[in-house]
Amino acid sequence: MKKGVFIILAMIFSIIMISSCSSTDGIKIGFSVGPSHERWDKDIDYFSSHIRNAGATVLVTEAENSHVRQFEQVIELLKNDIDVLVIVPVDSKRASDIVNLAHEHDVRVIAYDRIVNDCDLDFYVSFDNMRVGEMQAEYLSRIKDEGRYALLGGDHGDNNSILLRLGQMNVLQPFVETGRISIVVDEFIRGWSRDEAFRILDNYLESNPEQLDAVVASNDHIADGAFRALDKHDLVGKVLLSGQDAERSACHRIINGNQTMTVYKYIETLANVAASTALSLAAGDPVMNTQLSINNGQTMVPTIQLSSMVSVHAANIRMTVFADGYLDEDMIFDVN
Repeated sequence: MKKGVFIILAMIFSIIMISSCSSTDGIKIGFSVGPSHERWDKDIDYFSSHIRNAGATVLVTEAENSHVRQFEQVIELLKNDIDVLVIVPVDSKRASDIVNLAHEHDVRVIAYDRIVNDCDLDFYVSFDNMRVGEMQAEYLSRIKDEGRYALLGGDHGDNNSILLRLGQMNVLQPFVETGRISIVVDEFIRGWSRDEAFRILDNYLESNPEQLDAVVASNDHIADGAFRALDKHDLVGKVLLSGQDAERSACHRIINGNQTMTVYKYIETLANVAASTALSLAAGDPVMNTQLSINNGQTMVPTIQLSSMVSVHAANIRMTVFADGYLDEDMIFDVN
């Protein structure tokens, strides 16, 4: 997709939502980011810029994959009299305590890209994560529709990990049922850890040398660990490998033929929509474009679900992540 299409979508969402805000004077938004790797730096930059450009204040905390730290940081945000809390939870279930705490302080909560389960969550803004999983499995299975597949999912406490796996199996299950594809590894990776991904895949390959055809890695962080295991066993380029987030190292691997694909999500659109939603809630204005609701186990949560995603591979990488300015092409070729 061309950059202009994504920018127009972001502008349409932002203009519609901001135009409904009566005033941003004195508004203070808290942004609690649970996970910690390259992708989330961009979310923070885009989200913060949008809030500041609207004339409001943003307070950002990063929990580095610790639910306890995230809970403590939210307490501090609430002490700073934020009007709305936007949260990327470390744990989709345990974060219900954070939502309940915010509500005790009359602060509304938006879940950003990861839903919070089992609570009266006010709003959810995300990509279609089940579709992301389908895109990963579709791309690999079009290249190789038979053989041994390893599924390396995200943290089991992250609801997106479940959605990604559902999407992957929507595509792979028919092949499994006919015996064309066998799932030889099916694991969720604690903390989306590249080291844990390496350990799991390395253990399998130690016992089953060269008995692998594809690795469906749910994001590029996990793909990095899988790549290291494949490299150790001299299988790089021989085994298909997926990812998600179009991280710098993943794009470098794609260019060099060491990773098959990644899913590029236009994060700026997500950040702008979430920021505009937070400003509307803080100002007491209605939020536009909420035609979808998702059940989080306790309530139907008003949701905006974005579909601005594309499969990135060697043939289109220059037309996508480079053309959009998401990554600098020179930086990719300079990766060590």
